[in-house]
Amino acid sequence: MSPEFYKVLHLCGIFLLFCTLGGLAMLAWQTRGAQAVKEEVIAARKRLVMFHGIALLVIFVAGFGLMAKLGMMKGWPLWIYGKLAIWVLLGASSIMVRKAAEHGKLWVLLLPLVGAVAAYLAVVHPG
Repeated sequence: MSPEFYKVLHLCGIFLLFCTLGGLAMLAWQTRGAQAVKEEVIAARKRLVMFHGIALLVIFVAGFGLMAKLGMMKGWPLWIYGKLAIWVLLGASSIMVRKAAEHGKLWVLLLPLVGAVAAYLAVVHPG
């Protein structure tokens, strides 16, 4: 498959990831982390977490597929390690959003900034 295919797949995974994180942050913001919530809220949270995992998998597979197509598997540049660290952070963010639900507004602002750092690393390739 072409590098463009992997780029588009990678971006689709990123879009899905941030949609799920936005949904989880808004859900946390609206419920304020209440323990006794309606079953429909619990079902929505489960679906969002499921799609969050799928998005992480798509991002991971497409990212490494793109690296293989571009011949970057032998020696990784420094920015790849930064992207992997951000991937792990965004993977754990679904748990962080749920555990610190009272900071829902903060998550809505902070998570896109983390995404902006990842975009900077992907575009500029520092290091």
